[in-house]
Amino acid sequence: MNITNIIHLFRAYFIENKRTLLIYCLITFVVAVLGFSTNTMQIVAVLLPYFILYWVAGTFFQFALKGGSSTHFFSLPVTAGEKFIHAITIILTLGITLLAVTFVGAYAGAYLIRPLYNIGPAIMQMDTTILKLINWDSLSSLSLFLFGSIYFKKNAFIKTWASISGIAIGVTVYFMGLVFLIFGNLGKIDQSMNINIVDYPFFQNYYYLITIAFGVFFLSLTYLRLRETEV
Repeated sequence: MNITNIIHLFRAYFIENKRTLLIYCLITFVVAVLGFSTNTMQIVAVLLPYFILYWVAGTFFQFALKGGSSTHFFSLPVTAGEKFIHAITIILTLGITLLAVTFVGAYAGAYLIRPLYNIGPAIMQMDTTILKLINWDSLSSLSLFLFGSIYFKKNAFIKTWASISGIAIGVTVYFMGLVFLIFGNLGKIDQSMNINIVDYPFFQNYYYLITIAFGVFFLSLTYLRLRETEV
């Protein structure tokens, strides 16, 4: 693996997408300023960087592997491993940048614009509100969207989102049906009975290992799928 090739990929990506990336940062900043200078849109300001990251990850390879959309994937002599590391580097760099822009916008809205209208202190604590969403769940979700971007040939983001929603709904219906079959009626469940597996010590202490394994699994599938595109 050649680090120089990865640097060239990184540089070429930003040259080709600098306008789009600037728009992402500008929108994130404006929404953060508006959200934290008033009592509305704060949750939108916090979630927006993650939605943008999911969009970038969920469409990354779909756009990158089209010759007319991303020439640097074809004009540079790079391997599948270098393309894979490049994708992860882009997503992590963009994520850090968007979170930094969110912090700047949030503080500008709360401490520069908000006092002008004498609204009072911000309702939500910016540090904990923004940072609490940075966890292994978010990172593993990004790996799933990245895999979807190379697995689906068209409308990768929408199809990935629909697949996740469908699986989540299916699992929920399955467990609700299982509980209904066992107890007959949800209202008859003894309130003292604990059927929440998340309360078990293993899930409380080692839940992050499950999400890490989940992320590694889909990243591995992404790499293998990327290898197949070179054949």
